[in-house]
Amino acid sequence: MATLVRTGIKIIDNLLGGGFERGASVILRASPFVDATPVIYEWLFNRLTEGDKAIYLVNNRSPEMVLEEMSNYGWPVEPYRENGSFDFIDAYSGALSMKSEETYFIKDPLDAQEIDGTVLGAFEAKGKGSIAIFDSLNTLIDQCGARILSAVEGWCRYGLTCGVSSLYSYTEWGYPEEVKSRIEKTFDTVIDFRDLKRIVASEVLTASKVCGKLVMEKRFTSFKYVKPGGLRAYVPKVLVTGPYHAGKTTVVHALSTRAVSVQRMGTTVALDFGHVDYGGFSVDLFGTVGQPRFDPILDILGAEALGVLLVVDSTKPEEFPRAMEMMRKSGVHGLPYIVVANKQDLPGALSAEQVRERMYIPKDIPVVEVVATEKKNLLEALDALLRKLIGEE
Repeated sequence: MATLVRTGIKIIDNLLGGGFERGASVILRASPFVDATPVIYEWLFNRLTEGDKAIYLVNNRSPEMVLEEMSNYGWPVEPYRENGSFDFIDAYSGALSMKSEETYFIKDPLDAQEIDGTVLGAFEAKGKGSIAIFDSLNTLIDQCGARILSAVEGWCRYGLTCGVSSLYSYTEWGYPEEVKSRIEKTFDTVIDFRDLKRIVASEVLTASKVCGKLVMEKRFTSFKYVKPGGLRAYVPKVLVTGPYHAGKTTVVHALSTRAVSVQRMGTTVALDFGHVDYGGFSVDLFGTVGQPRFDPILDILGAEALGVLLVVDSTKPEEFPRAMEMMRKSGVHGLPYIVVANKQDLPGALSAEQVRERMYIPKDIPVVEVVATEKKNLLEALDALLRKLIGEE
């Protein structure tokens, strides 16, 4: 079995079963108006930092713009240009009748033969263990016609034989079916970036093909991009609920890099909203109100939640039934959830196991002892929930 090389992008590596094979060809196939280019940037930067050599054929923007965009994400690649491990194939400047200072320059981007020769020359120069980026396949097809796909097929064969991996960006703009079919057959791995309408998280990615085999049971993962930071699995709604004064607002604010609350006289009267980037995830947190008079809107607040942090005051077991009642009224009973046993610093606080016993919590549901005011174990609680959401527990 071939050794897999990690992309360094957790969401992608999980999708591919650990990474990609040396010499494999990968295409990022996106719906119109869904941008997969930041994944190319992050993938490239991570491999350069691991010692790979790389070439980047760019034909839809200038090399300078690529460098600027990568820098904005926190991935400066100038040092790798300076030491010779990273070069551009400039197929952009020639289309504007401009000169180029890049190592590889395609004077006529409409000449498929010139492109083919330049790419193969760069492959040979970089050698085994390198990675080639093509941004974008659409522009190659639009400028050279479908005949360029014969060259692409040749590049994929060369890469497989000589250990040069390749990564292509491609947007499905409505090419003929024979072109779409040929593209899918050409690449070892196909990763799809899709825009799903009418749901809270509209952009998802999945794999249609991995290492030459079609994926029969696809796993869809919501995503978003963070600057700096790059691709993150996106969890658009984690509900933070629990009884009055259990510490929900404190949990949301302590976890979040930014948070807001609607309060009156020191207690939440509408909603806590927070956001956190953690462990390759981008998570939006929604905290509910706890007083019974707001119960009629709990189902509205719980709508479209993907998981739940159920916060309880460990010193008040008499309120545990209310916590489970709020889960039911929020319409989230049955979703992945974690019990956050808060206020562990106070006298009389019950342990996690005591909370589990009093609340009749199943063994497969983590109960995490926390002190929200000190941020103690809050990330551990969030991590436990995220693992349940992606099926790791």
